[in-house]
Amino acid sequence: MTPYYYEENGIIIYNGDCLEIMKQFEDKSFDLVLTDPPYGIGYKGENRPNETKRDVIENDNREINYKSLIIELERLGKDVIIWGANNFSRDLPHNGRWICWDKRLSEKADRMLGSPFELAWSNRETGYYKMYRILHGGAVNADGYGIKRVHPTQKPIELMRRIIEDYKSNFILDPFMGSGTTLIAAKQLGRKAVGIEIVEKYCKIAKQRLEATPVLLF
Repeated sequence: MTPYYYEENGIIIYNGDCLEIMKQFEDKSFDLVLTDPPYGIGYKGENRPNETKRDVIENDNREINYKSLIIELERLGKDVIIWGANNFSRDLPHNGRWICWDKRLSEKADRMLGSPFELAWSNRETGYYKMYRILHGGAVNADGYGIKRVHPTQKPIELMRRIIEDYKSNFILDPFMGSGTTLIAAKQLGRKAVGIEIVEKYCKIAKQRLEATPVLLF
């Protein structure tokens, strides 16, 4: 078994390649797989003249076979939610149920640079599509107190917390953990969670964020 990078009160972090570490887990080990894998990846210097190869590696730009990844995630989770799956929709096994995160909340804010919403695919084949309206403050995250993001694709804790609650999940896996937002949401709710991250600096950041996170009562 791959050794833990961090473990406390049912929250575990592995530092390594999730595609290898997930092989250690048994079928349907988790109530929910909730994750945001990289996409549009592969280092091509001619297309990214202002980005160094180190930048790309640190932001986890592996070549990923999404069809194989989804099969593995469905093996492990009773429910599976994948952010950004609209970018590789041809690899999805079925239409599923989509989640939309409205991160601007107003037409005026929609004029800001970047997409006003993000989509996630859920492997559920029945039920309604879902909408979450949670403000995202650009470079400053929506977690309050003017705290800046520490990961380029970091999402608000409240977004992940509400999904975990809505899906009634007690044990969560995030195989592309980043800065640990999914695990923080799980800890706040008193749930168990496993995160896997290939970039060690983000494991360190996630550990620090978790150590500063109390269990909340809702």
